[in-house]
Amino acid sequence: MAKVQQHNYWPHSSPPGIPTVYCLSSSGAIRTLWALEELVANGKLNNYILKNYKRGKHAKAPEEMREGFRLGRSPILSVSPASAPKQPPIPFVESRLINQFLAIHYSNGLWDQPTPEDEARNVFFQEFSGTTFSTLTSLVLTMDLVPQATPWPFKPLIMAIFYPIVNIMKRHLEEPLQFLEDSLSEAQPWFSGPKLGLADFHMIFTFDTCVARGYFDAAKYPKLARWYDNISKMPTYQAAVRKMGSYDMKTFDSF
Repeated sequence: MAKVQQHNYWPHSSPPGIPTVYCLSSSGAIRTLWALEELVANGKLNNYILKNYKRGKHAKAPEEMREGFRLGRSPILSVSPASAPKQPPIPFVESRLINQFLAIHYSNGLWDQPTPEDEARNVFFQEFSGTTFSTLTSLVLTMDLVPQATPWPFKPLIMAIFYPIVNIMKRHLEEPLQFLEDSLSEAQPWFSGPKLGLADFHMIFTFDTCVARGYFDAAKYPKLARWYDNISKMPTYQAAVRKMGSYDMKTFDSF
């Protein structure tokens, strides 16, 4: 099996310099913050600049986020060439592309998987986490948040309407969760393969949401529970959560 080809997304001959990451609280930026902390802990990156912003009312990002990229969506990675740090920085958006950029230009093989088969697995679970798993979880979450955001006079009625729907929709998560459970083993304890990698970074935000909101039953999925417990204890993951300032999957800093 051929190794998956990746574009480096960098137009300069000089390598990229110190990255700046624009991060919104309680957001999927945890994927990139955790990856950056791993790079620092493993001596691949001396430091990075963090611009952290708290969500506004109704989970909105502040206007300052647009400094990094016009859409103001979190996360944003901004980098100038190392040889010309004052040159206008190039913005990178979308978590998977940002982390792929970090892997190519900063990791020096840290997250490369040992075989082409493992690398193919790594790419697959990056896609799966951002499509099937994330989409289904987002649908459940959206319905779950409606009663939470409803003013009190109407809340009991909305709860009576929406919560039965949420319970039905939560069942649609059982199949992908079982698939994820079956995909882990002693030989491949990570979604990236035999060692931690990009797929695990991309899985964590959706999984954090499922755990925080009670969509995940640890007793039913013991291998997934062990994977999650191992990550929760990692100093790099804990540092990423701490540096985000607030990481609340129940209120998203808005309710």
